[in-house]
Amino acid sequence: MVSEALKDALPQRRGIQANSEDDQLAILTELIAQTLCDRNPGFREVIERGGHQQVTRVIEEVLRGGQPLPDKVRAVMLRTDTDIHLVASALGDCLVSAPGEAPGLLIPAQLADGKSGRARLKGVLRHRAAVVGHAVAPHEAAASVRSASRLLDLASPHDGPEAGVVFVDDHLSSLLLLQDESLSRTLIARHLSPLAGLTPERCERLEATLLAWLGGMGAPEVAKALSIHPQTVRYRMRQLEKLFGARLRDPHTRFEIEMALRSRQLMAGARRRRAAATRRPRAAAKARKALPRP
Repeated sequence: MVSEALKDALPQRRGIQANSEDDQLAILTELIAQTLCDRNPGFREVIERGGHQQVTRVIEEVLRGGQPLPDKVRAVMLRTDTDIHLVASALGDCLVSAPGEAPGLLIPAQLADGKSGRARLKGVLRHRAAVVGHAVAPHEAAASVRSASRLLDLASPHDGPEAGVVFVDDHLSSLLLLQDESLSRTLIARHLSPLAGLTPERCERLEATLLAWLGGMGAPEVAKALSIHPQTVRYRMRQLEKLFGARLRDPHTRFEIEMALRSRQLMAGARRRRAAATRRPRAAAKARKALPRP
């Protein structure tokens, strides 16, 4: 409900006397919408593309209900906009991306909190390639959109039974490594150059062994993780010591070598998924048409 105290503060607009509560609500809604347009050109575009009624309805509902904005919000980015409004309806309190934008939602952060919150989101978004962003203050929502969109590049390339919900909170280190691929390539070139002259097969074997060893594993643990004999691990480590020399004994350099290895692994995975997404097989297209409703 609009407070009576607002009555004297509201200006007279277009000759309308703001006597009734409905008049006050209409004027205050207009003022809020105009302020948002002035501060955000993107918001003005939404209004001009026909979103005026939806925006004013949301503002009026907030004002009438007295429901404040959530302290934290999360972006939910989707591979396609199939049934996106049904998803929004199932989740309840959320905002939907505008037409022409990357499909997604903005939800109160607590909807993804805890096991029960995650389980509910997974149920609503089943068979959809979706990423739930990290929790941020409402004015930083764009950061959650960016991180979720970036992780979506690494997630399932299509909607369908094999798709699922991924959470940015579970992949923070990967996103940090992929934040600037140019810097990652520089790191790879600097620290993995000793492997440059090897065949792809040998390079892959040594990289896997080195990454496991840098993770703190001994020969038995590395052997178990890679399904090889411990003696094979020791042989590979002797090869790596010859290639890298004293660099494997310096803690800072070891840390950067591990970052380089993980960056190369993540970038290769991202390339494979982008290639798969461009192929867009007909089977996946049929699966998208048969998505279950939330």
